Amino acid sequence: MAKTTIFDRPVQSESRDARTEFLCRVVAPWKSELNLRSVLDLGCGVGHFSAALRDLGLQVTAVDAREENISEARSRIPGVDFRVADAEDPSITALGTFDLVACFGLLYHLENPLLAMRNIRALTGKLMLLESMFVEEEHPILFLQDEPPGDDQSLRSVSCYPSEGAIIKMAYRAGFPNVYRFRELPNHNDFRPLVGRSRMRTVVAASNPPMTSPLLEAAAEPKSSRDLWTTDPTGISKMLRKIRRNVKVLRSK
Repeated sequence: MAKTTIFDRPVQSESRDARTEFLCRVVAPWKSELNLRSVLDLGCGVGHFSAALRDLGLQVTAVDAREENISEARSRIPGVDFRVADAEDPSITALGTFDLVACFGLLYHLENPLLAMRNIRALTGKLMLLESMFVEEEHPILFLQDEPPGDDQSLRSVSCYPSEGAIIKMAYRAGFPNVYRFRELPNHNDFRPLVGRSRMRTVVAASNPPMTSPLLEAAAEPKSSRDLWTTDPTGISKMLRKIRRNVKVLRSK
């Protein structure tokens, strides 16, 4: 009998179900269009997304850095090759390449997200789908955060939360030639702005072959031109940034 883990708590289930539905909806047509056969579920936890990908008829390899998560996943889900591996360790590339790499809910828990992105690039044969918490900011910024201990948290009690611009820039700098935003996101409050709260999560795609899909829009690599040492004693720049953020929120409603 499967034990109850932190991944099974109701507070996680609603978000996970929305992300699972989204993952299956976008992958199903691309499976035939891109001839996707193999998939790596990177940071699989106890295998919820792995099972959904298996049910789409894909050959699934799933990895997590915590041995206890992999042990539990193996006991729950047949037909998936579960392995212990760390996304930040370059040795993970020995797994080979996969048509699809799905990395959901992992990047923002990592101490070295750019290193992980380089590893993901090496593992990706055709397409990467990456879902993450993020900071709604176009500039490529990483915020160093403390994380409490937990089976679904950072291995090292510290992580780098990225802006969306940082995710896109890391994908380009890791070597992906094509990076995309999604026009439509999972149907959950974490993926839309609320009153007094910015959007918390996003999904980005990156591919080796260029993709044409109504689901996607090309994302240009952010080029930071700001002078980090310039001050504005008038406060006008801060006011303008606030106005721009408010306009973006209103347009998205």
